[in-house]
Amino acid sequence: MTLHCEHPTSFPVGYCGTCNACRRAIAGSSGDTIVISDEFIREADRLAGKSVERKTDVMGIETSRRIIALMQMHSYEGGRLICIVPDFDFVTNDTVYNALLKELEEPNLGRLFLLTAERPDRVLPTIRSRTTSLRFGPLSEDEIAAQLQSHYQAPKERARILARRAQGSLGDALAELNDQAGDLRAAARTWALASVSNPRKIPQTPQLSKENAREEIVEVLRDARLAVRDALMFALKTEDQVLDRESVNEYKATVAAIGSDAPAKLMAALAAVNEAARIADETNIPPANILGWLQVQLRSV
Repeated sequence: MTLHCEHPTSFPVGYCGTCNACRRAIAGSSGDTIVISDEFIREADRLAGKSVERKTDVMGIETSRRIIALMQMHSYEGGRLICIVPDFDFVTNDTVYNALLKELEEPNLGRLFLLTAERPDRVLPTIRSRTTSLRFGPLSEDEIAAQLQSHYQAPKERARILARRAQGSLGDALAELNDQAGDLRAAARTWALASVSNPRKIPQTPQLSKENAREEIVEVLRDARLAVRDALMFALKTEDQVLDRESVNEYKATVAAIGSDAPAKLMAALAAVNEAARIADETNIPPANILGWLQVQLRSV
């Protein structure tokens, strides 16, 4: 949005929010931004006449060709075309690299590729050598809260709660404005705490969708980690370090239910959540199986 904005003031969140480009972007109708989502990948397969079912969260050659074709077109608004490829460090298909290599090496004027990666070392050196590395550090709570209030009409107190919980990520804060995503994250927090505090009772595992399970498990584990971490802060009597102030009563009840061993058990639970996140990141184990494994670990601490 900042790159398209007609009156940017800073980077990365210096968009004005009022110009034509910003209004279209906030409405989700920017004609000059191409985001490589699951829907984009499925549509690329369909247009290529590919009917065989496959994992749609992994880019294939059809997606690469579709990207190249769209990036050859003219800008809709007369500015630059921007293609955002999330999680490029998860691309493992050499044909995808080879197809995009020339486009990344010699992009046409007014064309910009943004390849996001949490682990840049996983991206092939031939790609990294043709890109400029830009690290996006965490935003402050004030910055996130200001964006939520100014451009997404979030009430002041709600914006503050989400900003603190987001731990520097505007994207995570925005995701919680979505009722469905917010419900999933709330379920993850309740599930994680219940598994530790009441191991004799099996709580309902957060329900992942078939289409987006690999994306949703990241959110579930993130919020499970947040809940366990905050409960640990409460158990250690450092309540000022609690990030999710909205759930303090739930943390208090969790620590009371666990008893005197709360710090040690919550530390073990936090280690289990971190291991589940590693498994989800580095393996192809089904997300539902990972949650099942984690539930056993949490109930056993």
